[in-house]
Amino acid sequence: MQINTSFYTSGFLYSLKTHQILLVQSEKTWSILGGEGNNGEEAQIAFARIVSEKLNINLKAKDIYPVYDYFQETRNTTNYVFYAQVKNSKVIGSQNEDDFTWVSFSEVSKLPFKGRAKQDVIVLERVINAKWRDDEAISEKAAIL
Repeated sequence: MQINTSFYTSGFLYSLKTHQILLVQSEKTWSILGGEGNNGEEAQIAFARIVSEKLNINLKAKDIYPVYDYFQETRNTTNYVFYAQVKNSKVIGSQNEDDFTWVSFSEVSKLPFKGRAKQDVIVLERVINAKWRDDEAISEKAAIL
């Protein structure tokens, strides 16, 4: 989806091996990866660019999935939320001052978040669980046939 107005894109890396998400800790609060999209840039491409800039990881488009989008009043723009599946949760080095930490969904309720980040994590968990159930159903059906 190419966007011709300003927008924000954010999201998560999701480890298939550990079932954890990568969160950002700055000072005493937690948030998710995010940044401004460039005019004319596709939101999914903007997310991949932001991950590359902040973590020096190049994501493949086939591994990036939409979670949802919403109007973010504090920025007066639309926020597009994605997650990218990664095969492992190796230690990730930051290109800036933030600390990145792998966190399980069960740990999320104990963390203080900035803005809507906690809501984004809750929606992400539902999306991942639904995808997992769909994948399981497809696998079971294939095994029967």
